[in-house]
Amino acid sequence: MTDAPQPTPDIEGAIGLLSSPDPQLRQFVAYLLGQAGDSRAIEPLIDALQDEHVGVRGAAANALGNIGDPAAVPYLIPLLRHTNPQLVVWAAFALTRLGRDSFDVLENMMQVDDVDVRRSTILAFQQLGDQRAIPLLLTVTQDDAKRFSADSTLGEAALRALEHLGYNVGKLPP
Repeated sequence: MTDAPQPTPDIEGAIGLLSSPDPQLRQFVAYLLGQAGDSRAIEPLIDALQDEHVGVRGAAANALGNIGDPAAVPYLIPLLRHTNPQLVVWAAFALTRLGRDSFDVLENMMQVDDVDVRRSTILAFQQLGDQRAIPLLLTVTQDDAKRFSADSTLGEAALRALEHLGYNVGKLPP
């Protein structure tokens, strides 16, 4: 039994959708381009860092981090000074994935009152796999804040991140 060939993504078509009038579509396409990891998307994603919609800019930053080309670094650095803390988290995550350690920025984002920002920071720590995050994550394991009523708490997200990092939650120290 042979596996069916996987369809080739239409990178050029997706890049064209980055100019859609729908910001949710642009954001989703930026995310997908990052998942595809195709270098043809680098320049259009760098352009998307200037999008009027902060979600598109964040998705573009994440996508550039996923693609892994350090040429994106100079375009991501200015986002660390942005007034939107969520965008700062996405930029710091992408920069760290690209080899420019921005752990201190993420560490500072854990102090922001906004639950969405702290949740994104916890996810960034989990995905980066950086052991330096363990003490920070341990401080929020009892945090009952949620983004919305059906969501898990920040504490539950921190516990998942700790487990992902290899920390033996509720067991003897590792």
